Amino acid sequence: MRSPRGFAGAVVFLLALPVTRLYEILAGDGAGVVIHAAFGLGAALMAVAAFDFKTPRWIAWAGCIATGALAAIFVLQGVSELISHPQLTRFAYQVVGQRVEGRLVDLFLLWCIGLLLLDSHGKTKIFGFVVMSIVVCVEAYSFGLSFAGRSLDAEAPGFKLLFLLPFVWLLLESRKISDP
Repeated sequence: MRSPRGFAGAVVFLLALPVTRLYEILAGDGAGVVIHAAFGLGAALMAVAAFDFKTPRWIAWAGCIATGALAAIFVLQGVSELISHPQLTRFAYQVVGQRVEGRLVDLFLLWCIGLLLLDSHGKTKIFGFVVMSIVVCVEAYSFGLSFAGRSLDAEAPGFKLLFLLPFVWLLLESRKISDP
C-alpha cells in the first residue's frame, strides 16, 4: 500500500460523521467532542502521510504543516467542548476556528492539487481531477458568498459535505501499490 497513514486518515475523516451521528443517537450528548476528536485524528494521520507521496519536499512540508495545524485546532475545539470554558471556546471557535482554520483547509486543498498534478496517475488521477474541480468550485462559491455577507451554511448547507470528496480520492490514492 502506498500510504497506510493516508488511507487510515481518509477512513477516519469519512467515518467521522456517521460515527458522530451514531454516538449522538446512543449517548445524546457530546457529539461535538466526538466529531472534533475524529477530525483531529484524521488530520494528524494526513499530516504524517504527506511525506508518503512523491511530491517535492516543500509541498510535503506544506501539507504536513497545514494538516498538523488543523489537527491541533480540531483537538482544541474538542477540548473546549469537553470542558466548556468560555474563553477557551471563544479562542477555539472565533479566533483560530474562523479564518485560520479556513485558510488551513485551503492549504490542504492546495496540497491535494499538488499531489494530484505531480504524483497521481491513471484512473485515480481522472477521479482526482473531477473531485478537486468540484471542491474548488464549492470553495470559490463560498468565497463569493462571504464577500456578499452570506455563508455557505445558510445558502447551501449540503454543499459542505462535498468537502469530504478529497478524502474519497485520497483513500483510493493511498491504497494504490507503491512504485518501486
